[in-house]
Amino acid sequence: MIPKPVISRVLAGTLFIIGGGCLALMSLLAGPTFWYVPCACALVPLGFVWWLCRPSVAAALSVGPLVAAAAWTRYLSGASLAILAASLVAALIFVFDGLRGGQGWKLPLFVSIAYLAASFCTDRLFTNKVSIKSFQMRVALDGNAPWGEVGPEWQDGTAPIVLYRRVGTSYCYTAFKSQELHDRLAQERGDTVTIEYNVFSDFGSERSFNVRSVDGVVLTNGTHVIKDVESFGGQVLTDGSTAPNCW
Repeated sequence: MIPKPVISRVLAGTLFIIGGGCLALMSLLAGPTFWYVPCACALVPLGFVWWLCRPSVAAALSVGPLVAAAAWTRYLSGASLAILAASLVAALIFVFDGLRGGQGWKLPLFVSIAYLAASFCTDRLFTNKVSIKSFQMRVALDGNAPWGEVGPEWQDGTAPIVLYRRVGTSYCYTAFKSQELHDRLAQERGDTVTIEYNVFSDFGSERSFNVRSVDGVVLTNGTHVIKDVESFGGQVLTDGSTAPNCW
């Protein structure tokens, strides 16, 4: 007959390796913020710790990553939420069982909490940083830019508002569908307009951007949408030119 502690170790190790692997993959592909990634990835090696070390040590080391996994439930719903919640309940049972009557778990618990805190602080200090960049861009209310007609037209047949600027011999542009912006820019009758972009970066590397404002009309505040305006943009290369640095 297999002793109960051995069965508990095998079950706990299997749960952490398989469940942690799935959570790590999810965090790498679609994690809401960075700090979930190192915490989710830590669950996989912790599964092997359950098999090879004392359960009390493994249980204490698991606390920090499990706190991060629990925080992730607020982003989920439906079947994924139910699966993660059930896995967390099972993991907590193994943690309490491992800590019960165990010794030498205080230092691993401190290490686990410190690991959680370091992941969280790294996320807040170095990821998803927002900078605002502004440019003077030329206006084409009829969708006709210097390189030709910008499309596609919107479903109602109207041409997009095109804001563009020249970078070297190429162009960077953003196009909008907004009657409010169209009327505002048409009334001003100016050739240029100020456009601001929110530029998001992780560890100093630019990741993505969105339009913050056009001629003082605020569209987004960071990732929070103020005015829901349809838009698209890109780069236009002239013959023999290289891709322009739009920032």
